[in-house]
Amino acid sequence: MNLDFSLLCLDLGNTTCRGGIWKNGKIYDERTIPTKDFARSLKNWIGGWNYPTKICYCSVVPEAEKALQSLFSKNKDTPFFCLSAASQRHLPIEYPRPNEIGSDRIANSYAVFKKYPLPAIVIDLGTATTFDVITAKGGYIGGVIVPGPQGMLDYLGNRTALLPKILLTDTDRTVPAIGKSTDLAIMSGLYHGYLPMLNAILKEIVEELKSIGEAVKTVVQTGGEAKNYLISGAKIHPSLTLDGLALACIGEQAHS
Repeated sequence: MNLDFSLLCLDLGNTTCRGGIWKNGKIYDERTIPTKDFARSLKNWIGGWNYPTKICYCSVVPEAEKALQSLFSKNKDTPFFCLSAASQRHLPIEYPRPNEIGSDRIANSYAVFKKYPLPAIVIDLGTATTFDVITAKGGYIGGVIVPGPQGMLDYLGNRTALLPKILLTDTDRTVPAIGKSTDLAIMSGLYHGYLPMLNAILKEIVEELKSIGEAVKTVVQTGGEAKNYLISGAKIHPSLTLDGLALACIGEQAHS
């Protein structure tokens, strides 16, 4: 595999879009932009990289993907690689409906399959928090989806008449268990309840794998909220999704 291959990797997510340049086996110059600003600021944002001629991306936002494709539709010299379960051939997928797996989850799983001891579990904490399970024999075999930390706050703010809307970027995460205000009561539930929930889900996955003779060797955390909910013994890999994109793109280039 040619790890010196250079390309622009883009992860188009629900809340933010991230990108970085893959070169010499690593992701450099990572940048983010709010997804709501992606379409109107795309040309300047991407132009800031002085990007190479090949782009690989994953997307869970059709509008953002459409804007990206539109920008380069007239430039036939800019080849795309859009990662999905169907577009890659090196990560085994033991899953009844592969087309339902988010392309960001495929990227995470691809990176772990190539770089870490297996079986492994990826926990990606973003707008949604996902658990993905990867084994040496089956590759991607399934996972779990729960609301992300901000998603839980959004639910309370949007579905109740009197509870306030809270943004994690504006709050102090160090809160007492007994909240002395409505805001603190909400943050207490999130701060003191979210990590135990993650650990409980992880424990169930580990036990289920053990029952079929698979002893988990690696747990990897990624995503914007990973640093705020650290699981004991887990490896933090902030650029996991972008790494997976690059490795999958290079793998398909070598195969073709």
